[in-house]
Amino acid sequence: MSPTLKGTIAGLVAAICYGLIPLFTIPIKNGEAANHLSDCSIMFYRFALATLIIAVLMLITRRSFKITRGELVTLTYLAFLSDGSALFLIDGYNYLSSGVATTIHFMYPVVTTIMMMVFYNEARKVSTLLAVLLAVVGVGVLSWQSNGQTSLHGVVIELISACCYAFYLIRVNRSRVRNMDGMKLTFYVMGIGALIFGAEALRQDEFQLITTGVQASHLLLLGIVCTVVTNLCLVMAVQRIGSTMTAVLGALEPLTAVALGCLLMGEAITLNVVLGICLIIPSVIIIIFTRAKHASA
Repeated sequence: MSPTLKGTIAGLVAAICYGLIPLFTIPIKNGEAANHLSDCSIMFYRFALATLIIAVLMLITRRSFKITRGELVTLTYLAFLSDGSALFLIDGYNYLSSGVATTIHFMYPVVTTIMMMVFYNEARKVSTLLAVLLAVVGVGVLSWQSNGQTSLHGVVIELISACCYAFYLIRVNRSRVRNMDGMKLTFYVMGIGALIFGAEALRQDEFQLITTGVQASHLLLLGIVCTVVTNLCLVMAVQRIGSTMTAVLGALEPLTAVALGCLLMGEAITLNVVLGICLIIPSVIIIIFTRAKHASA
């Protein structure tokens, strides 16, 4: 199998696995009382499990865990951004269907571009501005419901999630850890993130133990499939086909969430959802190719 084909498959797997987050999260977040877990508890178990698995992989591959005090400060800062993105993503499920929420979160490349233009004086190209406008219209279409009202609360929450992830990506590439081994960076960001969520759950008196098989199975799948497998496949894809094509394959994230929401969770696919996706995904792809062309110029 050629490296390109391996990279393409890895990119597809990463995108699909990320799109499975609602499938494993919603049943223990909004399901029956016996299986309910708070958001912070879910995130604690997800990140803690992923951290343990990555630690084992690092030991097997004999990677160093050593970091400096300055790197620890940066990693803690990045963990807060990563936590914010993950927490706001699943919080949005309270107000929007999982497919719509994931699609709005998928706007993070667009948000990244806006931040780079506003705060880092990146060139403003016509294609970029048109793509941003297309994405904004797409969000408006997605959030407009048949009763003439907008799910403003849910949209804002998911846009905050996208902003957190966009800023996380920017800071990773513009901080002292930009050359750190990817697995080590992920280990510390997730490990610190687990501690943050655990502490917050205790502070709110919402920390819950795993008491049912449903909770255990969903958290296990969330931690392994949606976190560890996603991150490892993402790294593999970037190494073999580059970040641009990997990002384009990421369009399967919202499509997976929409399909599973419809098939397994009874979520309706309305004309608004179809139009919104058809506006947002092309806008993101335009942004990705425009940024890639600018970076190589």
